[in-house]
Amino acid sequence: MTDQELFELNQRGFIPGPGESEEAFLQRLQAARDFVSRPFAPFDSMERVPEPHWDWVRHYLRECYDFQPDHLAAYYSNRQLAPWQGAASWVMEGNGGALCAIQLRKGFFKGRYLRIYGRDEILAHEAVHAARCAFQEPIYEEFFAYFTSEMGWRRKLGPIVKRPSEVFFFLLALGLGAFWGHFIPAAALLAYAFIRLIRRHWILKKAAQTLFKKIQDGRIVRALLLRLTDREIEQLAAKKILQDDGSLRFRIIRHYMNHSFNLRGV
Repeated sequence: MTDQELFELNQRGFIPGPGESEEAFLQRLQAARDFVSRPFAPFDSMERVPEPHWDWVRHYLRECYDFQPDHLAAYYSNRQLAPWQGAASWVMEGNGGALCAIQLRKGFFKGRYLRIYGRDEILAHEAVHAARCAFQEPIYEEFFAYFTSEMGWRRKLGPIVKRPSEVFFFLLALGLGAFWGHFIPAAALLAYAFIRLIRRHWILKKAAQTLFKKIQDGRIVRALLLRLTDREIEQLAAKKILQDDGSLRFRIIRHYMNHSFNLRGV
């Protein structure tokens, strides 16, 4: 695979994961194409998100992270979504590698759900998760996804929850606090979450500043950060040099670092 072919696939939302070989990447690419054309249960009975619903999302993601998802399975269905969930990204492991499908509540079909979230914002959020489906890097994943939000407070506070179980334990602490007459455990959990959130925002900012000194293009900096591992982000924040492992992913990173291309739309 040539660098040009690899980079074009990257800009279509097929980003190689850390250590992913060319053979595994091509298998995942073919499996994703097959799944879009022939979805299996339960997605085969769900309503596909129409192409026009992707128009703004693709333009926005191109400007934000330099990729436009053009082969991503997305559906409207309430099946298996918890009452508080507006959408979900399903990552399935198969013979072809990781497959990703996006599921939105039917209420989003008309544009907004409960007058809180817009369809475009939710699709962009979940598309970021889909683009990184070959990554097992949980620390900054939600930061990248929430960065696409149209609301500033959501970009800042959205990543405060790292995993759903944290919400359960916080609610449990609140319930026990009401029974005991004090809320110290719940307050401690909330304080820990805020401190963690502030620290990780700071690390991402420092990593971005390190890159910006070399590249001086905010869009390329965002595109690069999305394609890095948690450890690499923290290395950049500490002003350490990234180690090129010769992988497919690093071939893409070299393109961005060398600024040897033009972002679409520039």
